[in-house]
Amino acid sequence: MAIDTERHLWTVAALSASCHDALICSSASEVLLLTGYWPVMAQSVAIFSSDGGVKVIVPEDEVELAEKTSLAEIIPYKPAGLHSLEGPLNRLKEPLRCALQGWFAPKMRIGLELVEGMQPASYAVSAVFRSSLSKLVGELEPEATLASCDDLLEAMKAVKTTKELEILHTASDVAAAGFAVAAMGIGAGRRETDVAAETRAAFETSRDGQNLQRSYGYYFCMSGPNSATAAAAYARTRQRVIEAGDLVMIHANTCADGYWTDITRTYSAGVQSSRQREMRSAIDEARAAGLRSIKPGATAKEVDHAARSVMDSAGFGKAFKHAAGHGVGFAAANSNGRPRLHPLSPDVLEEGMTFNLEPAAYFEGYGGMRHCDVITVTPEGASVITDF
Repeated sequence: MAIDTERHLWTVAALSASCHDALICSSASEVLLLTGYWPVMAQSVAIFSSDGGVKVIVPEDEVELAEKTSLAEIIPYKPAGLHSLEGPLNRLKEPLRCALQGWFAPKMRIGLELVEGMQPASYAVSAVFRSSLSKLVGELEPEATLASCDDLLEAMKAVKTTKELEILHTASDVAAAGFAVAAMGIGAGRRETDVAAETRAAFETSRDGQNLQRSYGYYFCMSGPNSATAAAAYARTRQRVIEAGDLVMIHANTCADGYWTDITRTYSAGVQSSRQREMRSAIDEARAAGLRSIKPGATAKEVDHAARSVMDSAGFGKAFKHAAGHGVGFAAANSNGRPRLHPLSPDVLEEGMTFNLEPAAYFEGYGGMRHCDVITVTPEGASVITDF
């Protein structure tokens, strides 16, 4: 990813308009937001002041990656070593002390991550500092006022910069390779696990991702009755053998340098039944109605209502069991990601907001159908990033 000066300027403006003089964050997505660098094992700490100064404390073996994507002053450290059994937080103490020394005025107002949140996986294992980091900051800056900046961070993550949208388009192009294979490979007699493995392999070998530093993703295949369970908060591939006439749902969450997609397509194993055609027609119309309602200044609940009304009119209202969408980009699956396309949402759409739109219908014991796209708001209305 290229250096994102637009995000830096936006962060300065957001911080200056807030009640904070500085932000100190350690969650991988928040470090990405503040510095442009996506930590590998979430053992980095970002420090951003309202005057635009930004530092990031990074494990020594991640410095090369950080230098390619961040304008921040990079401070390397060793999270672990042979001479002691200290954890990474203890080893952060001295680099953090050096980073803060002489930089902040006394009685600064420092924003920290203090409340519950969701983080996408940046690696097989990730550090979680949260309140431990706030205690360390309080020890190093005893005169500072510490407060939650979580709402500010969520608002900042909702709107994407030009470069962030470019990365999301690349992520979509890479993901499309998996779906192209899925469309050809679904058939009676095949196991869900086989289809999921083929789609992921196509994604991982796509040349569209060759300029990314880190790209990976999750592909799931759910067939017949299993596809009805996709209304839940997570997807799951099983060993079930696909049968003729089954609905077969392919769901993917893919990542490009820390920016995530949320994509679903549903196929039929063989000729569609009349019931499946009715479901698809309603979902297509609900998607179109939702897209027409998207524009700067529209409310998120209006988008949900536009899609849900179509499903209600088609007789599938009770089968549409979740909100019409949620914010996407800095995470793939976060129901609290803004904007929240929910019947009770207070969120208002702004240009650059990025989210999924996922009208669906689920019938226990039979199957489910969902079409999920990643959308961004433009001055003209909705732009579909996952347009394949």
